[in-house]
Amino acid sequence: MAGKVRDTHISRSAIKESVRLAVWARSAGRCTICNRRVLGDVRTFLHSVAAAELAHNVGATSSSASPRADAAVPDMDRESEENLLLVCHDCHRIIDHEEHVRFFPPEKLRELKQAHERRIEMATARGQLTRTAVIRVGSKIRGAYSIASQKEVAETLFALNYLGLVESQWSGDFTCSITGNTGGKGFWQAGEQQIDDTLSRVRQAIEQGDVEHISVFPFAPIPLLVYLGSRLDDKTTTRIFQKHRGQGAGWSWAEDGRAVEFATDLVESRRSDTEVVLVCEMSSPVNPENLPADIRELPRRVLRPVAQVPSPVLIDSEQSLTNFASAWRTLLAEVESAYPRATRWHVVASVPVSVAVELGRAFMRDAQPPVTVYERSDAGYMAVLDVNI
Repeated sequence: MAGKVRDTHISRSAIKESVRLAVWARSAGRCTICNRRVLGDVRTFLHSVAAAELAHNVGATSSSASPRADAAVPDMDRESEENLLLVCHDCHRIIDHEEHVRFFPPEKLRELKQAHERRIEMATARGQLTRTAVIRVGSKIRGAYSIASQKEVAETLFALNYLGLVESQWSGDFTCSITGNTGGKGFWQAGEQQIDDTLSRVRQAIEQGDVEHISVFPFAPIPLLVYLGSRLDDKTTTRIFQKHRGQGAGWSWAEDGRAVEFATDLVESRRSDTEVVLVCEMSSPVNPENLPADIRELPRRVLRPVAQVPSPVLIDSEQSLTNFASAWRTLLAEVESAYPRATRWHVVASVPVSVAVELGRAFMRDAQPPVTVYERSDAGYMAVLDVNI
């Protein structure tokens, strides 16, 4: 006896569930409004706990109690994929609150959703974007607090096909805010601690496999940026950016910038086998008369640009930064060879922020002596902190 052919029937609840899964997938598990990760931030011993909610662009019902209910849409389409947004609890409350709903009309929410899904599509299509964790360092510079804004960072990264997001408990933005003034008591030690605290979180993310690439946007006094560079993980690919001068200038490196080369001069004064002064002249010349008396007569190696006058705008291309890093490492190798008994190096640098970070990255604690770094003041250069210890 032939068996009956059973009618297949997909329940309305199954259809609704498939629509919700599609919305989730297109949003990549992130809030459409604020981009917060809404799956896995809260964990139990058994599984991740979803912190996401589905919001309606046009109200879920035609009732006046439903936000944006008066927009023109057939009732049957209110639960369609096009009318649903994946959001976090906070954003859901904001967009539906009676005092805020006028700021989020259907066309605005539709625009936000489309922009969010385009960004996710770009990030996932053929691996076109490099995922990177951002380290932003900010402090007072000449009396005013400076830090790269999130908008500046986003514009810089997207122009390079970088995605400043990390799929983990980390936001992907590691901000180090250095407080106080350079002349304040304990400023340098507090700055070191703030850098250590920030990089400790970065190292945790690296160890968990959440970070494989780092982008650094630094604003701080030169000695602290040297310290930052000395503490960065040398096994993780790292790219350093710099705020460029001039109207409309941003953090992106100039594609047509000049490639500056560097060379070293040797100044032998009173011979010493145990201490050497290393000078970097990029932003301005370093007057030897401004050096502290106890290091002024020590052997001195000076790294400066070839056929270029030191200037605050000297380094405008990433190739120049690469050239500096290579020349600086060569100089350190030469100093190691010439002064094998050295117990301390002294670094005096007039350099842009990107160069300061690269300067610190070259030090090797196991192979090189401790380094004292100097800060420029009205009275000359003074020792403010030690690195490579």
